[in-house]
Amino acid sequence: MTEWQQRLGSISWFMRCLNEEIARKANKEDQCKGAFWEGRFKSQALLDEQALLSCMMYVDLNPIRAGITPSLDQSDFTSIQQRIREHHQTKIPTQQSSSNTSRFQLLPFVSAEHQAKKVGINFAFADYLELIDWTGRCIRNDKKGFIAPNHPKILQQIGITADAWLEHSEQFMEHYANVSGKWSRMCAFKQHAGGHWCKGKSANHQLHPS
Repeated sequence: MTEWQQRLGSISWFMRCLNEEIARKANKEDQCKGAFWEGRFKSQALLDEQALLSCMMYVDLNPIRAGITPSLDQSDFTSIQQRIREHHQTKIPTQQSSSNTSRFQLLPFVSAEHQAKKVGINFAFADYLELIDWTGRCIRNDKKGFIAPNHPKILQQIGITADAWLEHSEQFMEHYANVSGKWSRMCAFKQHAGGHWCKGKSANHQLHPS
């Protein structure tokens, strides 16, 4: 029972079982052998809103950054695509079929309503759309990356400079290892987990101005 409890609470064990199942099916389909993934998975704790938004932006913009798709609504298998589709569906009469309904529910944006709701992302969805669109346009290779005169509301709200946000949206995984958030909380988390060193101090101070 003790071993089962440890496995149920272990992300590493969960990913091991998940990866093995996917690798077996993929190898059978392609008639080959070997590992399916290029490398091991990375698990990173997100300790505050800046870290959460940076990670969300990094993941949602991955298909565009990789040149797979030119727009957010065409970014397959991303949460931003699902959120955009669900937003459009709310404007359509309710006689839509159940097949159009998502199989899983994303955490909603609750904006100022977060005081009354127990679960949700404490920003407005419209602000997130404005931020991700602005960030995506700046990181395109055929653009000069100029900073728009009207900074997204979300940046002003959490006190992040535009240059620092843009850099983190492109290099989020390179800046940190296992944990992201304010530096003091990162150090406390690392100490609680039994470690003594955190990666990303200089980048962290840019993202979390004092």
